[in-house]
Amino acid sequence: MKKLLLSLVLMIAGLVVMAQENGSVAIQGEMVREKSNLCFLKNSESIVIPKADLLQLLGEEVYGSYYNGQKLYRIGDGLKNGGWVAFGVGLGAGVFGMELLMNEGSEHVSGGGLFLLMTGVWSFVVGNMMIPTGYILRGVGSGKISRIAEGYNQQGRNTAVSYRLLPSVMRCHTMPEQANLGVGMTFSVNF
Repeated sequence: MKKLLLSLVLMIAGLVVMAQENGSVAIQGEMVREKSNLCFLKNSESIVIPKADLLQLLGEEVYGSYYNGQKLYRIGDGLKNGGWVAFGVGLGAGVFGMELLMNEGSEHVSGGGLFLLMTGVWSFVVGNMMIPTGYILRGVGSGKISRIAEGYNQQGRNTAVSYRLLPSVMRCHTMPEQANLGVGMTFSVNF
């Protein structure tokens, strides 16, 4: 029994070591998502699949879903980056406008402090709305593209072994009046 448990622990440790950050063991020729593109992994090098080949590999309906996911990813990326720029410009313009308003009575400072302050506030607010919207759209797009890659890998001869190692909490009854929690790990393997 001890040898069986030890071999099971060693096998699980080996799977954990072999895993990549996405939780799958990369097999040569496996389709993966890199940013908004689908690529094939060959000898630990990713090769972007041309659009004409993708249409032939995936079919028209799945390719349409890929195209929509790619568009969502790119729009989300643009919104996120633009939001960070608007956030920074708004912060800078707001601080500079506030400084001008405080020194408005000085003879060297002309008007425009209120304009800069309001521009900064609006830019700050717009940037704060664009950033989470961009992250959400980017996540939806990357999820669509990742599901297409997983579906292709499960469908073809190049399948991926995925696993999940998660913490779990269980209720344990040691005494009738007392309920304790037990902490463990849940391990599942999909072929």
